[in-house]
Amino acid sequence: MQRRHLIAGLAAALAAGPSLALADDAQRIPLSKAFKYLDFYLALPPTLRNRFYLVFRALRNDHPAPDLKLAIVGQGPPQPVPLDAWAQVTHLPTLAQLKSDDALQVWGGPFRFATEIRPDVAPATRLDVGQLDASLNQATAAIAHIAGAFSAMAPKLDTVLFPDAGSGEVFFADGRMAALPITRQFKTLGSVPYFRSTTSPGARAIALAKAPSRLLLSIPPKV
Repeated sequence: MQRRHLIAGLAAALAAGPSLALADDAQRIPLSKAFKYLDFYLALPPTLRNRFYLVFRALRNDHPAPDLKLAIVGQGPPQPVPLDAWAQVTHLPTLAQLKSDDALQVWGGPFRFATEIRPDVAPATRLDVGQLDASLNQATAAIAHIAGAFSAMAPKLDTVLFPDAGSGEVFFADGRMAALPITRQFKTLGSVPYFRSTTSPGARAIALAKAPSRLLLSIPPKV
């Protein structure tokens, strides 16, 4: 994949929310197409990706599909690709497999993979903004590193989404407090409170009504 097309595709994916590999029943998909961007992520030095990671969730009609059956097929016997109760892939292919001619065999489609960028921060009702900023900064730097000469075109991640948290507040160093904004841009997430680092200078902590199901790194939502 040319880097210019990679950046354009990644920017579109981040703007649209989770997304992107579609398959009908009993179809084979090249691994690098099924697990978009994973090869670029795994090719990064570990020190450039230790604060964020990629998660792939199988969706059917925009709902988790943990009953989907997946396997990596190629030269040897099929290698099952397990999903957890949230339909998240629990054992991702290696970089060597992504570079090979192996494919993803699908039973129980159609489906799509939701590709999520998550910080290496555990979901909780109270979160340290410094830790979130560190993950956002590293993920943005990693995307720019992958983009190379096209780094000026690379999307900049400055937003953390908190699915299933309900609502929340951000606390500032000077004692101020503000309600987190809510977005409904991402269809599969519903109403989601979010924090945007570039518009919240001096932020120190976030308090959420409920622990989110996960934390998602994103470009700023439009609504």
